[in-house]
Amino acid sequence: MNKPISDQELQTQIDNLAKDITPERDLWAGIEHAIEHNSQQDSVPKKANFAPYAWAASVALAVVLTWNINTNKPVQVAQVSAIDVIQQQYSQEKNSMLVSFGEPDLKALPIEIQSQFEELDSARKSLINALADDPDNADLLNLLKWTQQQELNLIEQLYSPQWQTI
Repeated sequence: MNKPISDQELQTQIDNLAKDITPERDLWAGIEHAIEHNSQQDSVPKKANFAPYAWAASVALAVVLTWNINTNKPVQVAQVSAIDVIQQQYSQEKNSMLVSFGEPDLKALPIEIQSQFEELDSARKSLINALADDPDNADLLNLLKWTQQQELNLIEQLYSPQWQTI
């Protein structure tokens, strides 16, 4: 265990330490080498790095050329609303589903199921009418997607083979 020492004993130990510490080897050779190496690097002319400037110039040229080409020809951009996209996806998915089930006739279904299709169809149409007034309403868009998905689920339940369901 270390026993505590007094301030006086500590001071005497400090006074007994060597004043100069000499290195184990001569350090001047390494210092001279470093100085010579740095001075040689300074005397070699540095090459300018033009790569970033070349990239910047090529990008600027590409933008200017593209801008000139696009301003010479008027471009008609079709405005597509979210409602149109949702409707198109729904009709594609419904048509592909009906084709995969052998194009069944939905009118030949029992009256209860036809009434479910009619309710879903009228809900979908009323949502589309409501979205015509407020096309950016996220709640109505989500409700439209949900209604369309319910109709697709009903078609899938009716016409999917029984061996595919659990």
